[in-house]
Amino acid sequence: MNKSYRGAHMRGLKSFWILLALPVYAVAADDLVRKCENLYQLTDGDYAIEPGIFRQASDETAAHCQVNGVIDGTIRVRVGLPAEGWTGRLMYLAPGGLAGVIGDTTSLLDEGYVMATTDSGHDGPNDPSFYRDDNAKINFGFRANHLSAVLAKRVAAAFYGREVERAYLWGCSKGGHGALMEALRYPDDFDGIIAGAPAVDLVTGLLASSIENARRQRANPLTLRDVELIEANTRRACDLLDGLADGLIGDPRKCSIDRLELDKLECGPGEVDECLTAGQIETVRGIYTGITNESGEVVVPGVYPGAELGGDFELWVTGPVLFLEGTANELTGDVAVNILHRQPGFDLDEFDTANDLDQLAEAAVAVHLPPPDFSRFIDSGGKLIIYNGWHDMPCRAKALENFYAETVHLNGPETVDGFMRVFMVPGMVHCFGGPGAWAADYLQAIVDWVEHDEVPDRIIAQHPGDYTFLDSQTAIGAAGGSWAEAILEAGAETGANQFTRPLCPYPQWAKYDGSGDPDDAVNFECVDE
Repeated sequence: MNKSYRGAHMRGLKSFWILLALPVYAVAADDLVRKCENLYQLTDGDYAIEPGIFRQASDETAAHCQVNGVIDGTIRVRVGLPAEGWTGRLMYLAPGGLAGVIGDTTSLLDEGYVMATTDSGHDGPNDPSFYRDDNAKINFGFRANHLSAVLAKRVAAAFYGREVERAYLWGCSKGGHGALMEALRYPDDFDGIIAGAPAVDLVTGLLASSIENARRQRANPLTLRDVELIEANTRRACDLLDGLADGLIGDPRKCSIDRLELDKLECGPGEVDECLTAGQIETVRGIYTGITNESGEVVVPGVYPGAELGGDFELWVTGPVLFLEGTANELTGDVAVNILHRQPGFDLDEFDTANDLDQLAEAAVAVHLPPPDFSRFIDSGGKLIIYNGWHDMPCRAKALENFYAETVHLNGPETVDGFMRVFMVPGMVHCFGGPGAWAADYLQAIVDWVEHDEVPDRIIAQHPGDYTFLDSQTAIGAAGGSWAEAILEAGAETGANQFTRPLCPYPQWAKYDGSGDPDDAVNFECVDE
């Protein structure tokens, strides 16, 4: 760059920043629109930024500036900037699933948040073929969230003339995985992180369990009617273990395979209804147990019994699923095929789910979580809330328990207690849905912890209504960062009994005290027993 050009360039940037530094409330409407449009001037060799689009307030959305950008020619980013009332906060929503689409950037605008998200650098929500592109794989694994967060902060600073004061991240499933990845790889990006169902073994155990469960289902398939029988059996065996007959298992760790007495479900001679074949019982047993090696050691944990009709069995095991060809287990097998595409002659049917996990971890090392040494995140002052359904099919609670144990081992129990809380949710399946009280305001909890040092040792959750995972997704719609409010409103319209329960920090669980209304969280205490 020659000196004359550089001087002109710097003078232009100075004028641009003076314009953008004007407080939003002090400029006329036309100036606000112009400030939004002028954000394209942030374009440089790393970022391509479109002119911002100013959107007037509607019944659904506060007035805001919407900005689209592209990083490295592949990573799409969107930022929503409220026209007034900005609190200095940024909420970044990490995409879930296989990403490939732009999510919510509007639901928290009226609460004063700048919102941002990304597609993770590829198109298509259910297409795992991006794993064959090393650049796309790295973007999906960790790079897209980091670079998008950096850009979102830059856009906000330009629009408002002041820096982001507090940055938060929220994601569930792969979004929760991305949240942990941010805390471990880029600990200075966010002050507070909410990681829902964080898929701690995303490219190893999650894939292996899906492949193995798909094999079990092909050999001895279950139907949704069979799942009804299975859930009824779980309630019979384990509902009262927490001292309350409410259809929920307060602490599923107490609900062992032996207690279920699955063999008693086997059909007798001539029986075909209200029973299972011996093969079907082995399918169920395998889903609960997980994957074992030759010595009988569990190398990939299974799913805790309970909430079988919450939607995860339907989505992952039995089908049908309208938006998928087959089930989620079968789609996940395709993920493994794409991850290992460079392995000569790879055959998914021959993949050893007990002994070949290292192949997946090595081929997708960019997506595989590093060891949970959070020392840099702790040094940055960051706070972390993790939540997970006890009965989550893909993001199995036992895998998170193992992750938690390793975190304590690497960081020390007192250190962990100072920056992280894990909430296991009874009666919840994957991210949303199930018979339990699972609609909770994690956002307020993390804000209070980060900004007011109020430690979330008890979060009150509500049962929004009888929603499965897929029902919940439909009811929540585009609510994004305000999904708890959206699902509670939807449930209230159905007249649902929206009982409450406390969510207790793991390893504690909520026990009924034996008196008072069992629908009221006040009558439960967090215990270690």
